[in-house]
Amino acid sequence: MRIILKAANARNIRHRPPANIILASGSPRRKRLLRKIVRSFTVRPARISERLLRGEGNTAACMRLAEAKARASARRSGGAVVIGADTIAYRGKKIYRKTGSARTALRILLELSGRAHYVVTGVAVVFPGGKCVKYFVRAAVRMKKLTPKMLESYLKSGEWKGRAGSYDVSGKGKRLVERVKGERETVVGLPLKKLRLVLKK
Repeated sequence: MRIILKAANARNIRHRPPANIILASGSPRRKRLLRKIVRSFTVRPARISERLLRGEGNTAACMRLAEAKARASARRSGGAVVIGADTIAYRGKKIYRKTGSARTALRILLELSGRAHYVVTGVAVVFPGGKCVKYFVRAAVRMKKLTPKMLESYLKSGEWKGRAGSYDVSGKGKRLVERVKGERETVVGLPLKKLRLVLKK
């Protein structure tokens, strides 16, 4: 029995994530999610321009920005595995990035009210030596029909600030959401299923 346990422990050690990991994001939500699969890591936000390029698709944009964030942080983090992520919410051709004002948040929430939209998160993992593994995950979100009372309450909370789509499905914003089709962590900002596999490589 003891031999079997030792073998199992050895397998677990081989499959643990790398010891030195950096999250190139200051998002408390991404930090909270990463803690689910990594015990210890350093937060080192990247300072880059997050403007979208003309004619750039949503998927291409979020993966490009995720890699740019990871590589910017990696340049200051020799020998570490660096994780970058970027999230875009969209409905048709309308793109919803980080919200900076209550007026904008209200407009976006009214546009999404009672309708479905999509959220795509791109993730880039840069390993020592410069190798980069990128992927994206998309989820569909249907919002409830938002009443004036619901909107007023949520806008007062301030939770919409800096959120793609002007809501946080991991916080008070979950009351605005009817259902999520896909990995919920994608909407929050860091899909974990694929990330867990990438970090084991």
